[in-house]
Amino acid sequence: MQPACFLDRDGTLNVDHDFVHQPHEWDWIPGVPEALLKLQQAGYKLIVVTNQSGIARGRFTLAQVHALHEYAGRLLADTGVQINGWYIAPWHPQFHEGQDPELLNERKPGTVLFERAAKEHQLDLSRSLMVGDKASDLKPALRLGMKPFLVRSRFFSDELAQWCTRHEVPVSETLPLLLSERPELLQL
Repeated sequence: MQPACFLDRDGTLNVDHDFVHQPHEWDWIPGVPEALLKLQQAGYKLIVVTNQSGIARGRFTLAQVHALHEYAGRLLADTGVQINGWYIAPWHPQFHEGQDPELLNERKPGTVLFERAAKEHQLDLSRSLMVGDKASDLKPALRLGMKPFLVRSRFFSDELAQWCTRHEVPVSETLPLLLSERPELLQL
């Protein structure tokens, strides 16, 4: 069983330009590819779990999201990084009429996609991390016994800071800064 670093996508890996779904919209947050390489070299599997409600809203398709992830994966391959899994929740409660309500549990803060990834990749969740920019990204980590970390994004607020304090969730500016502030994360 191997640990994983679970990662949110928009606002954690790439700049959140709101409903990013085309390669020309993808901008890495500075230093993220290098940070991912450090995590991979430390022994973490890299798993992205992302809510993509733009699919449910009809703004883009699941095929476009897959193509975007393939593009990001090709960019990372140049640095030696491999994302072990991209897990997508294409649902939204306001755009779910007539569909199986259980599918909504795939959306963060639900744990379904994390549990699926753990089973498919034989992950040790107790030794795993979750890095995201919203409380909904980190609630699954708290429920599943992983270490949660918040990175600041356009969603950061006093309310979110208080939530992090209450739940003892460390806050950092970016994933690269998190790793420089917490070097013990790279020593498995």
